[in-house]
Amino acid sequence: MKNTKALNRRVLIAGSVLVMFLAVAGASAQDASKEKSYPVHGKVMAAHVAGEAVGSAGVTGTLNRWVYRVDCGDMYYDLRGKGKPSLTIGQDIEFRLEKQNAYLKSEQKETKYKVVGMGKANQKQKSD
Repeated sequence: MKNTKALNRRVLIAGSVLVMFLAVAGASAQDASKEKSYPVHGKVMAAHVAGEAVGSAGVTGTLNRWVYRVDCGDMYYDLRGKGKPSLTIGQDIEFRLEKQNAYLKSEQKETKYKVVGMGKANQKQKSD
């Protein structure tokens, strides 16, 4: 009787481990098969440095960040990057928009930019 209970417990544990393994393997296979699409295509038309005020507790400063104007035909987007310049004027780019961010496709990974302005291409509008 004791051996039967111990055997049933081992079978139950082994079965549970197998089910968890299959669930994790299936989820990771699904993630790998999902290719991210970059449906927005454009060309970098201008770049400038914009200052951003930061600070807390009475200590303030300014961060300089690059802002790129990207012409996408009927729309333009102003994308704010990090501290170092990362795009060049005339560069063709592909990106996807998600909430207030643009994710640019690159060879190994994607780069995140903040969308700080947008509009129709025929409007003369300044960002920031």
